Amino acid sequence: MKVTIRSIAEAAGVSRGTVDRALNDKPGVSQEVRERVKRIAEELGYKPNLAGKALAFQKKPLRIGVVILNKYDPLFQEVHEGIKQASHELKGFGVAVECRFMSGVDVHEQLECIRDLHSQNISALAISPLDEEVIRAELNKLAAENIKIVTFNTDISGVDTLCFVGQDLKKSGRVAGTLIGKLLPKGGNVLVITGPEKIKALQERLEGFKEVLENKYPDIKIVDILQGINDNETSYIKTAKALEAQDCLNAIYITGRGIGGVGRAIRESNRRDIKFVCFDKLAETLQLIED
Repeated sequence: MKVTIRSIAEAAGVSRGTVDRALNDKPGVSQEVRERVKRIAEELGYKPNLAGKALAFQKKPLRIGVVILNKYDPLFQEVHEGIKQASHELKGFGVAVECRFMSGVDVHEQLECIRDLHSQNISALAISPLDEEVIRAELNKLAAENIKIVTFNTDISGVDTLCFVGQDLKKSGRVAGTLIGKLLPKGGNVLVITGPEKIKALQERLEGFKEVLENKYPDIKIVDILQGINDNETSYIKTAKALEAQDCLNAIYITGRGIGGVGRAIRESNRRDIKFVCFDKLAETLQLIED
């Protein structure tokens, strides 16, 4: 026998409206009732009517907003390709995806993107948020209006989000620290290059890295941490200066962007002995591995 909203309501001892609100995460239902209704629906083998939902969305389209952190970053260009594919797949269900592209890592620009999407009556927002108080406050305004928020690539604390889509950033920093430890079994000196402090993901990669060195590889020392580097030209200049000043440098760890610039500085200084650990399967990274 087909399981319906009515049969779930009878089993749970609540109204059909309450079942609808509970199953679709709408407000007006206590957490205890929501969990009980969902449990009963699962036990009965309830499957939602996707065709019916699609028709409902076509009458009132569901709009999802997306903020792309840096349109010039190859990583986010790849992310955009995934968003376009998802947008195409959802189109038949009456779901529209609105993208806004940031030209760089700028708090005011991200704030404008969020507000612009909010004015488009979005029901949900996907974003790589900058870890700043004004962004936190703006996102909490959306959450208070029951606009669902999903963060990706980098997260933010103190905001009511559905989930974070991305890697365990602190753990990835620990993996990088372990790699440096294995590459320098007798110890050595490491230069750390990281991006803007407002990108929480990069700070977590740095925390995990430092944690491993302190606990497992005390003979490896961080000689300097270069902050706020987010492009190849700046990373090249800063790395070249560091290599010139630090004769005893053994390794470089970079948490984010500027990989190509670091590689160029190592190559031009003829310091092929320098161990280099970075992230992301980008074209410049693959070329350095090949070299």
